[in-house]
Formats: sequence, C-alpha cells, structure tokens
Amino acid sequence: MKNNVILRTVTNVLRQKIIYVALLFLAIVASMALQLTPAFILRKIIDENFTKGILQGVWRLAFLYLLVTSGSNVAEFLKVAFTTLLGQNILLSIRSKMARRLSELPVDYYVKTPTGDIMSRLTTDVDAIDSLFSEGIINAITDLFKIVGLMVSLYMIAPQLIWLEVAVVPAVFFLANYFRKHIFAFQKMVRLRISAIYTFIQEWVSGIRTVKAYGAESRGREKFQGLLSDLLAAVNSISTYDSWFPCVMQTLRAVVIASALWFCADNGTFLSLGLSVGTLAAVTDLIGKLLSPIDELATEFQTIQQSMAGIARVNEFFAEPVEEHHYREQQSTEDGIELSGVSFSYGDFDVLQNVNLHIAKGEKAVLIGRSGAGKTTLMNLVSGLYRPKEGSVRVCGVDPFALPPSMRRQLIGIVPQMPQLFDGTVTDNITLRDPSITQEQVIQATQAVGIYDLIESMPKGYDTLLGEGEAGLSSGETQLLSIARAIAASPRVLLLDEPTSGMDAQTEQRIFTAIRATAQGRTILSISHRLSGIIDADTIHIVAKNGIVESGSPDDLAKRNGWYAMYSQIDQARWDIR
Repeated sequence: MKNNVILRTVTNVLRQKIIYVALLFLAIVASMALQLTPAFILRKIIDENFTKGILQGVWRLAFLYLLVTSGSNVAEFLKVAFTTLLGQNILLSIRSKMARRLSELPVDYYVKTPTGDIMSRLTTDVDAIDSLFSEGIINAITDLFKIVGLMVSLYMIAPQLIWLEVAVVPAVFFLANYFRKHIFAFQKMVRLRISAIYTFIQEWVSGIRTVKAYGAESRGREKFQGLLSDLLAAVNSISTYDSWFPCVMQTLRAVVIASALWFCADNGTFLSLGLSVGTLAAVTDLIGKLLSPIDELATEFQTIQQSMAGIARVNEFFAEPVEEHHYREQQSTEDGIELSGVSFSYGDFDVLQNVNLHIAKGEKAVLIGRSGAGKTTLMNLVSGLYRPKEGSVRVCGVDPFALPPSMRRQLIGIVPQMPQLFDGTVTDNITLRDPSITQEQVIQATQAVGIYDLIESMPKGYDTLLGEGEAGLSSGETQLLSIARAIAASPRVLLLDEPTSGMDAQTEQRIFTAIRATAQGRTILSISHRLSGIIDADTIHIVAKNGIVESGSPDDLAKRNGWYAMYSQIDQARWDIR
C-alpha cells in the first residue's frame, strides 16, 4: 500500500467523492433489481391473464413492465455516468502526479530512457488504468450481482433447473475466458508494437534532417512498413477471435434455452417438468439475461488483467528514484565559481575525481577537452542539474543544486549546445512563462543579442508562434534567441555549452558578437572543443583524465609545452579533438 501510488490515488479519490460512490452503489442495486422484475411480470401476465382469457389489468401490468424496463435503463445510465465521473477523477489525479513526477526525476532518467517508452507510459499505460475503472472493476462487480440475482430468480421460478444453472455458468465462463485469454495475448502484442511504432516515429521525426541528408527515406519506409505489418498481423489475430466468439456464444445460448424449454415444457417424457407457459417465458427471459453477464465477466477479467500490466508499468515509473532537492534560501555573495574536491560518477563510471576550480567574479573561463572528458558534467554541476558525489560546488557563494528554481534563473543563465524551441510565442520561448520576467526585460534581451529587428519584422512580433507554430528560425537565430532566454532574468553567471557548434563562420561571428554584448559584468564559463571557438577567455582549463590537468591564461599556456600546446598544434592542423 505504501509504495502503490495507484492504490493510494484511487483510495483518496473515492474518499473525496464518497457521494458519487454511494450513488453508484444505489444505481448498481437498482439496476440489478429492475432487470429481474420483468420476468416475474411477464409470467403473471401470461399465466393469470392470457391463458385464462382475462384481459382486465393487462394494460396496468404492461405499463408496469414498460416502467420497470425504462427504470432499468435509467439505472444503467446512472451507473455508467457515476463510473465515468469516478474514473475520470482517478485518471486526472494519476496524470497530474505523473506530470509532477516528471519534473522531479533526475536528468539521468531522460538520458537512459527512450522517449517512446516515456510516451507509452504516459498514454497507453494510463489509458489501460482508465479502462480498469470505467470498464473493468465496477462492471465486474455489477455482473457478479446480476449473476447471483438471476440464479436466485431462476431458482424461485423453477428450482428443478438448478442443475442447468450449475452446469451453464462455468461452461459459459470458461468458454468466454478461452477466447478472451487469446485475445488478451494479442492485445499485449498490439500494445508492444504500437510502442515500437511510437519510438520509430519519434526517432524518425527528430532525425529527419539526417535521413534526408543520407537519402535514407526508403530504408525508413521499409522499417516502418515492417512495423505496420507486424501490428496488422496482431490486429488480424484479434479480429479472428472476435469474429468467432459471438457465433459460438449465440449458438451456446440457443442450445441452453432450447434445453431449458424442452425440460420445462410438456415433452411427453418422464423428464418433463410440465411448467406453465408463463413460467416458460420467464425462464427463457432469465436464461437469456444470465448468459450476458457471464460472458461480460470473462471480458472484464481480461480487461482487469490488461490494466494490471499498465498499473505495473506506471508503478515502475513512480518507483524511479527522484532527486532529493532540499531547497533552501541562500544569501549570494560577490564571489564567482568555486569547485572544491568535486568527484562525480554515472553509476560505477567515474567521470570527475577531486576537481578543484576557481573562477573569479567577472572572469571569462573556458573548458577545453575531448568528448567524454567531463566538460559537460562540470557544466551541469555548476548549473545545479547534478549534485556532486563528493566535494562542494558554489556559484556566487551558494549551492546551485539546493537553490530554489525561482532563484536559480536569476543567478545562472544557460546557453545549451542544441537549443530547444517550444510551442508558444516568441515571448513564451524567452520567458518560459516565468511571470517574474517582464516584457521590457524580454525586449532588452533581444536588443542585446541582435534579434530585435528580426522579431519586429515577424507577422505578430513577440506574439508570433514558434516551434510547430507559424514561424521558424534558422539555427543561428534559434541560438541567439537561446542567449536572449539565458540573459532575460539578468543573471550574474552565464554558462555556454559550445554555443557555435556546427555553425558557419558568419553565423559564428554573430553568436560571438551577441555573447560579447551580453558578457559585460558577468562571470562566464564556456565549453569549447576548438581553440578557435574560445571567446575572449581570461583563463583556459584543460579537462582530461577525470579532472583539470592544466590551467592558465592563453598567453601563459602558449609558453608551456603542455596540453594547451598540443591542442594548439591539433587545431592548427585542423584536426577535430573530439
């Protein structure tokens, strides 16, 4: 119970919506009672009126039959309505908790987990839980009530048929379960194949430029067609069982009703029960109604089983360890960036060991090193995305990992290597809907980086939609907007993660100009794979062998025959040190 988030959520929602629960229970009881009554009315009409030629009171009984049948439909409607209301409240609560959980998960989770898998958990797995409450548990309970009520009613009308009831209930259930079990197996296969399609589409759309560049469209189509063919095969298998199932059930229904009528009527043998015509009609009505909830119960058991798989996957999602952020208010100082004895590892893989780094206020420092040396990890530690395994990180005298998010942006601005545009306006993309950033600050940021005129020329200015919206930006313009996003809150520290990677010389110069314009009075820490990508560095730190192996000003380092000199020779030879 303690670790079962789904169970806790359901319990809380049912407790909060206790009135709906009570009304649902009343609707279930009323529906069951009203479905049993018509058989008794029918027997009375036939035995006491039609067979005796007495028409007096028939209209009254007929109206009562109509009223009871209508009432049964109303009760069934109320049952579905209250079930849906409870189910949607449960679903909303689960989705809200999952959204909150996503914001609490560490960056490592998103690195190691495929996007398609995350999407599947948030969509199809949660939908399976919805089916559990809207089609599974409540309907199963209702059908159990119906089966018991119908069997009791049949026993009251024709106790001699108890043997038929005892035989038909398990026979129908196991036959239905046989079909549903096979259908369920293929449904699981369908879900897995849909998940594979989601993953493929996500990868394909994300990498469409690479696909186009390498002419891989035909191979992509072949793979997609293969995934669709696998899905179609599984769906066709479900359709086959779905087609046979109603035929078999209707045949069985006819055999059971015919057998009941043969035994109940005057058949001229010693096995005849010789029941009245009204009783025969009532028995036929009740047996017809009895088979439906048995069949549906088998379906609901399969729905419950299928939902359990979704519940297990959602619980696995909630079992993922979250970052234990103990946010606390901290008083910043005028200091720069200080790392003392910092070590960090990804699982058992050590990335940084006993790193010491000091960057003074207003200093422009650059980290240089090959891929995998730990530059980005150092940047993530300074930005507060990671917590060091050992040692301490201080930015302007505070621990960035423990700094409340509302304060962190006012202290640290980050320009990533691959900036992300979100669906929303230009203003939304710069502020990220942070209400503390004013429109005046947005305009000042765009003026500082040199995209003010570009935005003013857009159809709706700062209200123009980006991302998947009305307007698109080039890679250079997107990076400039990313810099404007980083400085909009006027941070004292700016972190640049290879901001000109993959750009042409002209675009690179535009980015350099924007960074120089925004760097005044700020402490700058940037990453570069090339010495030519260094922007007005005061200090260069060479990262290798799990730490910083050489530091100094460009002039001092050039005089040494060390790491910097080696990188300088490689850079002059136009080799890529990555």
